[in-house]
Amino acid sequence: MEEALMLERIGCFALVLEKVPAKLAKKVADALTIPVIGIGAGNGVDGQVLVTHDMIGMTHEFHPRFLRRYLDLYNEMTGAFQTYSEDVKRGDFPNDKEQY
Repeated sequence: MEEALMLERIGCFALVLEKVPAKLAKKVADALTIPVIGIGAGNGVDGQVLVTHDMIGMTHEFHPRFLRRYLDLYNEMTGAFQTYSEDVKRGDFPNDKEQY
């Protein structure tokens, strides 16, 4: 709390709290006049960050508690790359319609 107040005093325009307990993050947000953005810091702050690559499931081994996946792009991409590789090996890509 002291560090957050000091950062505001010396001119910070916003503060990001990552993996801070939600109750503490809310206390910090309530004490400051600058925006407090959370990454896994609960919903008592002024805004949220969720990294796009994580949100759409491009990463698949990263599983912090605060991550909500809205898409399983990892499996979609893996399947697409596999199909592409197979098509190239079979000589089906590019085909006659995909050439100049």
